Amino acid sequence: MFYQKYQPAAPLRPFIECYFVWEHSQPLLQPITVESPPNGFGSLVFNYGTPYRLQTPKRENTVVPVSFLSGQSTSSYQLQLQGKIGMVGAVFRPAGLSSLFGLPMYEFTDERVELAAVLGDPIRVVQDRILDLPDTSSRIRQLESFLSNQLVRSSAVTDRTDYIANRIVEQRGIINIHELMDELYVCRRQFERKFLQKVGVSPKYYARIRRVGYLCSQLANNRWNVNDWHDVIYRAGYYDQSHFIREFTGFTGRNPSRYVRNNLELTNFLKA
Repeated sequence: MFYQKYQPAAPLRPFIECYFVWEHSQPLLQPITVESPPNGFGSLVFNYGTPYRLQTPKRENTVVPVSFLSGQSTSSYQLQLQGKIGMVGAVFRPAGLSSLFGLPMYEFTDERVELAAVLGDPIRVVQDRILDLPDTSSRIRQLESFLSNQLVRSSAVTDRTDYIANRIVEQRGIINIHELMDELYVCRRQFERKFLQKVGVSPKYYARIRRVGYLCSQLANNRWNVNDWHDVIYRAGYYDQSHFIREFTGFTGRNPSRYVRNNLELTNFLKA
């Protein structure tokens, strides 16, 4: 399989984490399941491969739209893939979708919503162009052109909500939210409402999501020595082992040891 990330143009970097392309040169001989823990990022995705299904605690075995917006995920989810794999998308910084499109992101938490239902029929023109293009670079350019035009139309700027959300990402969720708000002299109640509007969950909950998401990516890629769970717990910023296990299991549905043995994250399929 081919999975590649691409950096956005400089004006879009305050809002977009990266673009991505996920393809397979040949149709799958048999269906596969790929899972993802919550990672703290929303996205826009265009699928030019075979339609696939999504399994979440909230949405069981549903067909994903051809083009869709995904908000914050609060638990692990599974993609059930078959046939041709081909998709391109933009992964947004935590408040980036709201900043660029003015969307109330709490409405999209744990959802994948067809783009036309969110952005209107004009997005279908963009969708058709992206899906009809013959190669990866052309699709990325078309997607970036659409988002650059949206940046101009919206005159989007970042604010303190973007700043705090980005700090949470940079610190891997290991951060004192109240101290950060005091540092910026913001009213906690007003800020929490704004954060929910722009990110989709509360600041504290977002920090928990980001911490577990980062930890899962490290474990799945064998970047931490799981023979020493005490070291993992310390580096991930948890109080003790019971707190770590409770938090990890709550977000992923499995205890840490079982996750390490049986995870089905995308990284496991990239050797093909």
